[in-house]
Amino acid sequence: MTYEHLYYWMMAFVRASALLILVPVFSGKLIPVPIRIAIAAFLAYTVSAHPHPPAFLPGDMITLIFTATHELFIGLMMGLGMRLIFFAVEFAGQVISTEIGLVMSAQIDPISQSNSTPIGSALFYLSSLLFLLSGVHHAMFAAFARSFELTPPGALTTTRNIGEIFVHNTGSIFLIALQMAAPLMAINFIVTLTFAILGKAAPGINAFSESFAARIFAGLTVFGLTLGLTAQIVLSHLRESPELMLRLIP
Repeated sequence: MTYEHLYYWMMAFVRASALLILVPVFSGKLIPVPIRIAIAAFLAYTVSAHPHPPAFLPGDMITLIFTATHELFIGLMMGLGMRLIFFAVEFAGQVISTEIGLVMSAQIDPISQSNSTPIGSALFYLSSLLFLLSGVHHAMFAAFARSFELTPPGALTTTRNIGEIFVHNTGSIFLIALQMAAPLMAINFIVTLTFAILGKAAPGINAFSESFAARIFAGLTVFGLTLGLTAQIVLSHLRESPELMLRLIP
């Protein structure tokens, strides 16, 4: 193995390791760290089997560290591009749980290791299942290999406004979450309005306490009926994520 191949493999390994830090499913605590290291090493080996000429070969340790840091940043930005839709799913789960009255049932999610509600965990598992079954992870690995054609190791120039693309796509998190939570917000408004009118018509009924059961029942019913629509929204944005990965490469 020549010095150029070793350098290319090292930079590809750093980029792949940073990608797996944030990419969905593979970054979960249920995936052991040695397995993630092995996946990153295999991706680096696959990419370096037919290497593209690097932009330059570092001549000292400082330049090598700087180039590795740049590769780390590229991998993190690519992983963030895949992770944005899952941020929207987690936010939608919090909004839905608040609307139907299940926000107090938060628990620790074993995959994301965060304080998640049952609705949020269900949406996260659904998104992870769609991520694996729809082949989006294959497209993600293909985009990773494509990134070395667009930005070989050592290429430090940029021709696009990455900040503008990043702000635009992070802002879409709230729009996607609102699309998934809109039916539950509507049914919560209807239930609240109904019991408010009932409380005025029959003051002897404790409408506030009686509304909790109705809100949960109506919310879970609508959540089940709109789960297919939610899956379509998540799947459509998952399929756009590999392209977003490449757009976020500085």
